[in-house]
Amino acid sequence: MIEKLTSKNTYIIIPVHNRKNTTLACLENLQKCGDLQSYHVVIVDDASNDGTAEAIYSLYPKTIVLPGNGDLWWTGAISLGMQYACEQGADYIFWLNDDCLPELGTLPLMVKYMQSHPDTIVAPTCYVAEDSSFIPAKNGFRGRTTLSASSGEVIPVDGMSGWCVGMPAVVFRKIGFPDATKYPHYAGDDMYLLKATRSGFKACLLGDAKVNLVGGVRMTSNFQHYFHPKLTITETFKLLFWSKKSPYRLPTQFFRHVERYGTVIGILLFSIKVISWLGQWGKYQLLNLLPRPTV
Repeated sequence: MIEKLTSKNTYIIIPVHNRKNTTLACLENLQKCGDLQSYHVVIVDDASNDGTAEAIYSLYPKTIVLPGNGDLWWTGAISLGMQYACEQGADYIFWLNDDCLPELGTLPLMVKYMQSHPDTIVAPTCYVAEDSSFIPAKNGFRGRTTLSASSGEVIPVDGMSGWCVGMPAVVFRKIGFPDATKYPHYAGDDMYLLKATRSGFKACLLGDAKVNLVGGVRMTSNFQHYFHPKLTITETFKLLFWSKKSPYRLPTQFFRHVERYGTVIGILLFSIKVISWLGQWGKYQLLNLLPRPTV
């Protein structure tokens, strides 16, 4: 018989920075679903200056807010929240981005699955808004194949996106916390979960667990997003290839390729990627410098 879950042993960790309305909408959704009342909710606020923390204290006073130093980014914020949950004796934790809205019953279903599969990390099916409807996003991978789960399916994976993930505490008590040095923002999620499955844990996508992603989820993967008329060539290069906020950050991608594929193959694949990205950067940089037609 599965032990009834109480709020004493499950923590939802939500990293936030200067998205007050998005963060409050996330908490409102958790409240409507009953999750805010059932679990400990930990907001890691990385030095927001838009009144995020004050609004949370006012509207959701039972929510825990951990302050950051302004340089935590996603991985550092998640790690800080996980350390806090570990110190409190958590049995289960959730990663939850504030632009990720679980549907009613999703988090309890994920907890129930973890209770009956104590060595397994779980993620829901994630849906992205597109043309007034929601379509499934591929938030898991096995090898180099990306995957999503349909209703009724349970799909084993090597790792998954960190939009919404549940894991038993035995995972981080064995392998530690995500590496915020190598992966300050991007790849901190999937590389940590890949490390977990390589350490003997299982991971799966639950098709009956559903969340909706809101906001510009895919914007940062668009090369054109980084090009602005007022930026110099050097500024654009740094923004695209060196900023912690970019998925194309070269140090992050180097470590990701080497750890995922091994030193030789990893460096080879990384080199091919860099050549391709530099080609795209050059193309868009040229287009950005061309005079715009007048109307």
